[in-house]
Parts: sequence; structure tokens; C-alpha cells
Amino acid sequence: MKNAHNKALKNGHDGAWPSNIHPFFRWRDALCRVRIPFQKQPKGFTLIELMIASVLFGLAMAGATSVYIMCQKMWHATSLSMTVNRECDLAMSRLVYGIGTNNGLRTASSIKYENKKGMWTGTDHVYPPAPGDPAHFLNPGSPDGSWRITCSNAFDGERWIDFNKEASNIVLWVEEPLSAPHRETRQLICNYVSAAVVATNASGVNIRLTLLRKEGRLTSTNQMSTFVLMRNRKE
Repeated sequence: MKNAHNKALKNGHDGAWPSNIHPFFRWRDALCRVRIPFQKQPKGFTLIELMIASVLFGLAMAGATSVYIMCQKMWHATSLSMTVNRECDLAMSRLVYGIGTNNGLRTASSIKYENKKGMWTGTDHVYPPAPGDPAHFLNPGSPDGSWRITCSNAFDGERWIDFNKEASNIVLWVEEPLSAPHRETRQLICNYVSAAVVATNASGVNIRLTLLRKEGRLTSTNQMSTFVLMRNRKE
């Protein structure tokens, strides 16, 4: 039977098998003749895969952006705080030791303290004002927390230190403050001064400064105080 099947395969046939061919061989031959179409695997990503990747990417970017914004805020806040601390320290140093060749309160032989009223005339102010801007000055009117310290010593003669609450600054006069043109010769001690408290006694003066700066939504303050002993005070 096997030889008959092989002979039939060798000679070919038109679909009709001899009667002596076993049905198994007929079934196997029919099965071999069935052609199953080949299906290629699709290339690229599916829509679901793309959606999942987009969601994961969005979450990663949102997290990275929030961390970046937080770090930027922390950096600006730290930078502003360091700036205020440095300016407060510099202001106290200028009050105690002086500016350039002009001595400070430490070398004074006498100190006179006066309450004043701060003025800043004009409109459309741009802060901070220049120390020589004649628009800000002190008046003898109703005190508003502003003051003037007159200190004298054998080296510089008289010097005047003004705190103007309206202009939020402290300046040093090297010439007579009663003359308006002399305002242009004033030297800056500090800007952004929100409060300055002075208390004098026979041996010296106690000063407490409060600085406040704003940049956008950030605000930083610093307060510093010291007692200045007059080394050349008159006994």
C-alpha cells in the first residue's frame, strides 16, 4: 500500500486517488496541500503603548519641573537672606568705624542725638534713592522715627549721621547739613533700613538696625545691634 501511494505521488494525480490508497495517506496529502497565509508581525508601537509612554513622560517632567522650581525658590530666598545679612553687617561697620577717611562713632569724643521727621519730596520715587539726591532730607517737624546723630572728634571735626525713615536709608554728612547744596556730598551708609533705634549714655551709644528687602514674593529681614564705646570721650 505504501508503494502504491509513493507511485501515485511520483506519477501525479488529478485529485482522484486509487481505491487501494489508505485514507490516512489521503488525509495527510490533503493537509499538506492546505496553504496557511503567513501573517507578518506589525511594526512600531500600539496606541496603548504610546499613551502609557506619554503618561509616564508627563509624570517624570512634572516631577522634575516641581523640583527645579523649588530649588530656584530656595536659592533666591537664601541669596536674598545673605544679601540682607551682608548689608546689615556693612552698615554697622560703617557706623562704628566710618567710611573711607571719615571716622565713625568709635572715635567720637561727644555724641548728640536728635529726633527728626523724614522727608522725601517729589513723586514717582525710584528706590533706593542716591545718597546725594536732594529730595530726601530731615526736618525738625513731628518725629516719625527718623533721627540725626552729631558726633565730633579731634580728627574730623563734626560729622552728621541721618536716618530717614521715609527714604529708609542712613547717610553720612561730611559738610554742614543746614545747607541744601551740601546734600550732594552725603555718603551712603545703608539702604533698606526699616527701623533704627538709638540710645545714648555717657560712655557711648547703643544702635539697633533692622533691614528689610523684598524681591517679588520673597521678603528677608535682619536685625543687628551693638554698643559703641567712645574711645575719645571727654571725661
